[in-house]
Amino acid sequence: MVKYRTLNLDLKNGLITNELTKDNKNVLEVKPVTYIYYNLKKKKVYIGETNNFMSRHAQHLGEKEPKLDYREYSNCLVVYSVLFNKSVILDLESLLINYMMAESKTTKFTFLNGNTGQSELQYVNKEEILTEVFYPLWTNELFGLGLIKNKDLNALRESLLFKYSPFKNLSAKQREIKEIVEQNYHENYIVDAPAGSGKSVLFTNLAFSLAEKNPNLKIGVVTTGNLIAQFNLIFKSVGLSDRLKVLTGSQLITHAQKNDVTYDLIIVDEAHKLKKYYTKGHPNARRHLKEGEEEIMHLKAISKGMVLLYDPFQGIKPQNISPSEMIELTDGFAKLEMTQQFRIGANSDFSGEDFLNGILYGIQLSKKNNFNRDVFKSDYFSISNSFEKLVEYVENKTHSYDNTTNRVIAGYCREWKSNPGKKCNKGKNYDELEYDWNIDGIQKRWNSTYEDWIKRENSEVEIGSIHAIQGYDLNYAGVIIGNDISVRDGRLVAVPENYKDVGGTPLKEEFDINELTNYILNIYYVLLSRGMDGCSIWFEDKEVEALFKERIGL
Repeated sequence: MVKYRTLNLDLKNGLITNELTKDNKNVLEVKPVTYIYYNLKKKKVYIGETNNFMSRHAQHLGEKEPKLDYREYSNCLVVYSVLFNKSVILDLESLLINYMMAESKTTKFTFLNGNTGQSELQYVNKEEILTEVFYPLWTNELFGLGLIKNKDLNALRESLLFKYSPFKNLSAKQREIKEIVEQNYHENYIVDAPAGSGKSVLFTNLAFSLAEKNPNLKIGVVTTGNLIAQFNLIFKSVGLSDRLKVLTGSQLITHAQKNDVTYDLIIVDEAHKLKKYYTKGHPNARRHLKEGEEEIMHLKAISKGMVLLYDPFQGIKPQNISPSEMIELTDGFAKLEMTQQFRIGANSDFSGEDFLNGILYGIQLSKKNNFNRDVFKSDYFSISNSFEKLVEYVENKTHSYDNTTNRVIAGYCREWKSNPGKKCNKGKNYDELEYDWNIDGIQKRWNSTYEDWIKRENSEVEIGSIHAIQGYDLNYAGVIIGNDISVRDGRLVAVPENYKDVGGTPLKEEFDINELTNYILNIYYVLLSRGMDGCSIWFEDKEVEALFKERIGL
């Protein structure tokens, strides 16, 4: 028995042209419903919920400045059920918005909803609504009407457009921070947020909400280069590409200086990757800086307020502003904090925070050892005893669990000899390129690209570097801790000759082994925090493995 019903209304200049039965009128006047206005030709969609559709429809038609005049919608699909109440229709509205937006790159729809930033909804029959209403509605009515193209909800759930949707439900802390900024957006804030705490969700949600509520507000949005295309697609899909153009820090600074622009607010995702002038840095990354300058100085100069979403353990290069420099540069900023872990799986005995705190202690980035060590004895975590076993771990997860994203990732301890971007342009085929890794008779290449690497055709057989994986989620991560780190007198220390990121080492005249060690350990912290459902490590240096196991209690 189908546990819901739908009513597809034909609209002409906002008027319902269907001949409505007594039952239809009752549904539209007194039943709680979720509804979808749409115009397939104009690629416009609006999703809502109400306890009285006829009254709500009249309100829509009376709006003075809608994003799209509701008279231009050709249809409205109304979903109703005896199971529905206010919580259910709100949740169904959220599900439809987030999943339909996740495939907007294919459907080309623009979603004209406002932002509520509501917290996660919990109610008694939530599982029943998912399995008996949302899933069949998606694969039957929505697919049949051409409102969706992809029936595979699992694949959509893994997309960045879904994960970073500005309509995602917020945690209580995310919501609190959003409200603080919205009340006073001409202040400066630094949000201390570890890996997996929801920085990017807050980033898109805050930018969208401020733009929606303040039509004249000039907002700058900044992130790292490998995420720009995805974030710009998100803002395009909600009709805000003209107001929210995502750039790197250097691009925004250059644009503002060239066009004499001052922003009301600049929001920076992954603020730990903001740069300072550095002689060895790529010319494009420092041409806007003079010696002694940092990007934060310029961002301050072109904005009335700023929000920095920051993790002190994710700076991975000398040209990144260091934690001590960040403290000095943000003196006077309001300090906010997010600690709840959303990426890494948990159960009733341990949390994602336990795993991250254990990793930080295990690789000597933190002295805090008050974490539940059972996390390292659970199904979530393992240590592979060979490179071959690590590769097998990732491949086995891919074959065992459909629609999961699982990759081998590593510290930058091998040269990038394959370099397909350069060599394929010179006439070589990808299959002819040399291998960067050759261990246990297994040959692998580094990531063939940095931008959106995990979605590329060859990524499953490649090894991802920090530059390809930072900012992304995996289901299962196989992490190589390479020979660029060793043990000396009970301490982890860098091995400079084995660290192959040419732009990632301190200048010779200023070389500091402790500085390089921290950069490398930060890289491993980032890599080890990518897996949502599981993580396995292979240690190239067995002394490093022994020290790590001792510290985490194995």
